[in-house]
Amino acid sequence: MKIYLTYSDKDNDTASVISSALKKARHKVIEDPLSTTPGENVFKKLEESSSSSDAYVVILSTHSLASDALKHELSALALNELSKSTLRVIPLLIDKSQAPSYLIQDFIIDMSDNLDLGISKLLEILQDEERFKDDRVSAKPSITEKYANQIQSIAESLHAGQLTLFCGAGVTIGAGVPSWNKLLLTLLESMMRRVSNDHSISLEGSDAGIFQRRYKPSSLLMGKYLKNNLGKDFLKEIRSSLYSSNPHSCDIIDAIVELSRPQRDGKPLDSIITTNFDSLLEENLKKQNINFHSIYKEGARNSPKEIPIYHVNGFLPRKGEIPSQMELVFSEDAYHNQFIEPFSWSNLIQLNKISQNTCLFIGLSLSDPNLRRLLDVANRKNPEKVLNHYIIKKTPGTSSGQDPMDALALLLEEQDANDLGLNVLWADEFEDIAPLLLALTNNRQAGETG
Repeated sequence: MKIYLTYSDKDNDTASVISSALKKARHKVIEDPLSTTPGENVFKKLEESSSSSDAYVVILSTHSLASDALKHELSALALNELSKSTLRVIPLLIDKSQAPSYLIQDFIIDMSDNLDLGISKLLEILQDEERFKDDRVSAKPSITEKYANQIQSIAESLHAGQLTLFCGAGVTIGAGVPSWNKLLLTLLESMMRRVSNDHSISLEGSDAGIFQRRYKPSSLLMGKYLKNNLGKDFLKEIRSSLYSSNPHSCDIIDAIVELSRPQRDGKPLDSIITTNFDSLLEENLKKQNINFHSIYKEGARNSPKEIPIYHVNGFLPRKGEIPSQMELVFSEDAYHNQFIEPFSWSNLIQLNKISQNTCLFIGLSLSDPNLRRLLDVANRKNPEKVLNHYIIKKTPGTSSGQDPMDALALLLEEQDANDLGLNVLWADEFEDIAPLLLALTNNRQAGETG
């Protein structure tokens, strides 16, 4: 059998051992130490290698995953998979690096703990075509099994007190906090009622959804409309809408509370950064007697015994007076201020945590240009291009993963996240996210007793 073996030249020693074993088993091996050159058509290269080879074996490691050449090859391999090509692609993981999900969704040989055992499995699979197909079909582990290495890595950062959680709207939607679009529509209805009453304009019975669909203002521009016309009641109306369904908690919030518990032999969670206005995290931490300090303006500081919760877009607690100086990043003008002021307290906090800690992003879509800019700045200052951070994302489309369009969307989204320094942990269902978070606490506890 003809085997095309690609790897980083920094992994020559391991590649040599694998190649020797393949040759000993009477396979013909074509070795390619990531020889892709700038401007080379990697898709044509893959087509040529696939036409002359029976299997494409790619060695994944810290070195190879930092290579731009390999990134191009991985993209080509993933697209090759989407085309239902008959080429057998076999990824080999030789260390504890984080392999891209779009390549290893169905199958990978993990050699990181035992190289000889991994080589034996490779030889068995190459010898038995049906075994290769069966392994791909049966390799559908649970989310915690699938991401065992990533969970262990994040748990180690948590145990060391170097984990920051970035929380977005997806964290609290399950508790009943309205989505961004629903919040805008509710506020738009309030604004239309006010305009109708104050100016005797006949808008009663008008549908806010129709207005939004007809004129299609961006969410930030809509925020500016609302701020201008709701006036001094702007913040009160937002707070009223946020808590209209009397939200309290959900599985994801409960899991974050568990992550926030102080541990006897480990350091606490370093910090939480949230783009949400609500106080659900604080309310649930308080119920469990976990010390925290909400920070939503420059100059505020927490004590060492408190977990800081940074509300970088502003804060509207359920009860109490709304601070007169409270500025929400809700409208176009406020967003522009945040974007053009690189030394604002919120930007500095986010950049510091992204640069110094391991960050886990939950309930975020990565569509915020300001957050993308901060991630890009931090990643550019990371010379080794190691993916230090993690994001949990909902798998595009259905959980079956059979639709080529969904698979392409997954590939593109993960490539984008990787370019920003993020590993992606894909959850087929929203219900998978809380167990994934709780697995971090289990790993931390195991580390403490071990």
